[in-house]
Amino acid sequence: MPNSANTPWIRSLSFRIAGVLSLALVPIGSIAIYQTNQVSSQAEEVTRLSLLALTQQGVEGERSVLQQAFGAASALAKSVQVNTPDDAACSKMMADFNEEMPRFSLAAYIPIDGVIRCGSAGIGADVSQRPNHLFVISEQKPTVQVATDGPVSKTSVLVVSQPVFIDGKYTGYIAISVPHSNLKLEQSAGFGAAPKDIMTFNGSGKILTSTTGLETAESVLPIRSTLEEMAGLSPIVFSGQSRNGADQLYVVVPVVENQVFALGIWPSVSEMSETVKAPVILFPLLMWIASVVVGLVAIDRMAGRHIRMLSRRMRRFERVRTFEDNRTMRYAAEELRHMEQDFILMAETILHDQAELENAVRQRNVLLKEVHHRVKNNLQLISSIMNMNIRKAHSPETKAILSRLQDRVLAMASIHRNLHQVEQQGQVNVGALVREVANQTLQASASGGHRIRVKMEIQDVILYPDQAVPLSLLASELMANAAKYTSNDNGEPWLTLSLVQEGNRARLQMVNSKGKVLREPAEGESTGLGKQLIRAFATQLGSRIETEESETEYRAFVSFEVLSFQPEALDY
Repeated sequence: MPNSANTPWIRSLSFRIAGVLSLALVPIGSIAIYQTNQVSSQAEEVTRLSLLALTQQGVEGERSVLQQAFGAASALAKSVQVNTPDDAACSKMMADFNEEMPRFSLAAYIPIDGVIRCGSAGIGADVSQRPNHLFVISEQKPTVQVATDGPVSKTSVLVVSQPVFIDGKYTGYIAISVPHSNLKLEQSAGFGAAPKDIMTFNGSGKILTSTTGLETAESVLPIRSTLEEMAGLSPIVFSGQSRNGADQLYVVVPVVENQVFALGIWPSVSEMSETVKAPVILFPLLMWIASVVVGLVAIDRMAGRHIRMLSRRMRRFERVRTFEDNRTMRYAAEELRHMEQDFILMAETILHDQAELENAVRQRNVLLKEVHHRVKNNLQLISSIMNMNIRKAHSPETKAILSRLQDRVLAMASIHRNLHQVEQQGQVNVGALVREVANQTLQASASGGHRIRVKMEIQDVILYPDQAVPLSLLASELMANAAKYTSNDNGEPWLTLSLVQEGNRARLQMVNSKGKVLREPAEGESTGLGKQLIRAFATQLGSRIETEESETEYRAFVSFEVLSFQPEALDY
């Protein structure tokens, strides 16, 4: 097969249209056979999509109830995580929820020991030895299980569970019971068609509901496929033989993503008829040659050469952004002359808009630099005023507080100075910014006459100012806090500041040595404001500060997603 890059005429418009004209001369019978094959394939696809849609319609009522149960369980789990479970308050919350949602028979927080102390009902019940409880605490993830004899409701229910983690530790789960009487599978879905039988099952292959009854549901399942395998392949339509020997059509669709699936069992249908294949009837060779020649000559004369000329002008405009207002299609077809006129108008508009855009960008950059410059000057002025107050203050506590505030103001001034100096106002190399702010904070914070060994492992990370500013201020606060409390019983105190990026996430970490405190913070030096600011800056980054502590070191770090620019509504 020739390389199309070396034979551009094969890709030309004239050649392709000539080829289309040649194909148009193929006997009508061949075209009809081709269309029949296409219609058959489309009919098969339409049938498959219809079966999926009708099966989904049959479980629409159950889908609504289960999705509501999963959503409610997730919300209650968040509430328990935020408000550490108190028996009385927690039970009231569950009872209020159950009163608002009467379709659920039970809402409870069940700890690992299995004794219900917080629930809308069944307080004091012990489910520690029930298989469902043992399964849920072993999985530690959202699940849905069948309980044919609910310990509280005393009826057959589905139990939707959501794990609860308090301070990162798994403590139990939220359980919401849905009575089977509230889960109605619609066997007569509508549109004149419905599955013979329909059932739902979870990702582990356990049957949850069935129109045939849970006791006899196994008999209508396919011989060679398990429910767990079908869950991994949904949505899917396939034929098979059931365990009771009947040929069936099986349709599997998801009900709740990755949790609950529906299996529709339809009557067997005949396989699609095989595609009809017929020999191609050839036209006389001369007629084919004549059609090719006429097509090539006619298309090239009427359109090909004019389109090539216009294409060359477009490529030249793309490369050098200049063009000549030279009308070359005076004798071309009306449509082609309109294309040339539209190109000339478009080129003029693009050049005009590009000039205005470049001017607007220059003005924007000047204004941004001026804003950052003025903010930096104002912050330095505030720092000078604070310095005057520090010299006049008599209280050590006042001096310590003002000094720390002055450090923070100078850190913000350094940030705006760097933002003023960068060429590309949209993005900032926050690595260089963190180094400068950290060094400045370390010089201002380290005191007491002892030496601190400092190591910085900071990569170049490019961020937009919305993340660069809080990250730099967070680094300043972490450096100040570490310099204040670092110590080492076995030698020289040390601290390490690192900033790395892996993929679309970045990680800022401060590690300092720990031992016998070398100096106590001066009165007024420790106000708790630093910790509040650290949490606030981490929140602005869309994350939270994590800490780890051992006998020899203290570690604080934050991992966050590097965001792309997200314009506000007024930017459009």
